[in-house]
Amino acid sequence: MIEIRNGDGSSSYIEQGQPQESLLETLQENGIYLPAECNGKGNCARCQVRFLRDAPEPTAKERALLTPQALREGVRLACAVRGVREGSLQIAGAGEAELQVLTEGIPCGSGGRGKDDRTAGRTTRYGVAVDIGTTTLAAVLVRLPDGVRVSVASAVNGQRAFGADVIARIQAANSGKGEELRARIRADITDLLERLFAGADIAPEQTERIVLVGNTTMCHLLRGLSCAGLGAAPFTPEDLSLWRGTAAELLGVPWEAEAVVLPGISAFVGADIVAGIYALGMDRSDSPRLLLDIGTNGEMALGCRDGFLVTSAAAGPVFEGGGLSCGVPGVPGAVSHVRLVRAASPGGGGTERLRFAVETLGGREPVGLCGTGVIDLVGELAASKLIDGNGTLAEPWFTEGVPVSEHGLRFTQGDIRQVQMGKAAIRAGIETLLEEYGRRGRGESVREELTVALAGGFGYGMDVGQAVRIGMIPASLAGRVALAGNSALEGAVRYLCEGESADARLEWIADHATELNLAMQDAFDERYLAYMGFAEI
Repeated sequence: MIEIRNGDGSSSYIEQGQPQESLLETLQENGIYLPAECNGKGNCARCQVRFLRDAPEPTAKERALLTPQALREGVRLACAVRGVREGSLQIAGAGEAELQVLTEGIPCGSGGRGKDDRTAGRTTRYGVAVDIGTTTLAAVLVRLPDGVRVSVASAVNGQRAFGADVIARIQAANSGKGEELRARIRADITDLLERLFAGADIAPEQTERIVLVGNTTMCHLLRGLSCAGLGAAPFTPEDLSLWRGTAAELLGVPWEAEAVVLPGISAFVGADIVAGIYALGMDRSDSPRLLLDIGTNGEMALGCRDGFLVTSAAAGPVFEGGGLSCGVPGVPGAVSHVRLVRAASPGGGGTERLRFAVETLGGREPVGLCGTGVIDLVGELAASKLIDGNGTLAEPWFTEGVPVSEHGLRFTQGDIRQVQMGKAAIRAGIETLLEEYGRRGRGESVREELTVALAGGFGYGMDVGQAVRIGMIPASLAGRVALAGNSALEGAVRYLCEGESADARLEWIADHATELNLAMQDAFDERYLAYMGFAEI
């Protein structure tokens, strides 16, 4: 038996599966989910466990990815451990329980809005809005029909155990793990709802409606739909229409609240973007607006009452702290902002060492860089010419990495390459979308009248000036960017209040949105390569 030591001092026990099965797979089968952004391929080093005794001999991969001290302390990668029958271990990464998730949207139009209100009482009707993100979940309990917020809650999406991005989740589902993925997200949402109800001191039965949004993959997994069509061209979803049923049907809970999953547009532009367009009133605007939501995918919608052109650029997990040697999600201690301070080396000789002033979430000791800190750091390095136009670090930092803090954090040349690929995808997507939209009737004037709504948690905390500095957002748009908060969650809240009267409007948005497939655009490929560098700085 393998003993799992819990944070509260208690223990649980599991049996290792087949000899060829990894410890990661065994933990998943027993309902224990670790981050595994690479889907168990042994590249991300996120699925760390610490053996308290009987630690297995480290593999070559573990020796390459873990520090000698960590190895001595019994830290191993769950995806690399096989054939262990006995042992005692702790699960690393518990700090993710404190992950900071944006639950606030920017009020955008008519409808009751308010601060958190826990005084509504037990005679009031309630509704719940849920945003199912690839990395995190956010939910809000509101009073009906005025939409006043009563309680909010957030959590990590436990599906991260099957990979960091939608591609990994699709691959996992198509390899036979679809039911596991569905069970995980249903359990996560149920736990989230129970925390909401407890925080407001109400019974689940007082909830009349639950509205859920998310990208197309998340909605498919929740509904138990096949992801086979999402994994290969022509990328055909099973169902994008608005779904209406009960919470019992959707989540397997004993509540008869109505459940609604809002409609999507395409395989890679989902209900979260439809909800954002709806919340921001873009479908009623006379002038075009660009909705930009940057996460593992850069989802974009450009348009107005005439219709929309939408697309999705695969940025990868870098802007959520994934794929980096020192990257972390938005947990306490994550470096969220960075400013470079140059100082002469104590030895003199004309050389310089680097010192940074850093700001961390919660004011904690730095544990890694989250997406906004990454943007700041690369912007500072580029502005100071410590990376050249190709993105190459000057020595000695090319070899040693950039010392971000006195706590051992170093940002490597490989990390910069990950940022380059992510920011190039976003910028090339924006430029290609603008060009194609203009070609379809708006002309070059679209840039002159365009405003940008930057949605999502990453965008909410991002320094737009630094994003412009590294070339991720065009300089011409810098002064016209407004923060939209969690516009997807805001759209779900709005639907809670308006209900079926909004169905026609949502369907109109989905029907009048045309997807631009960036993979089919030669101009996108050319721009992607051009925007990898920092020549504009």
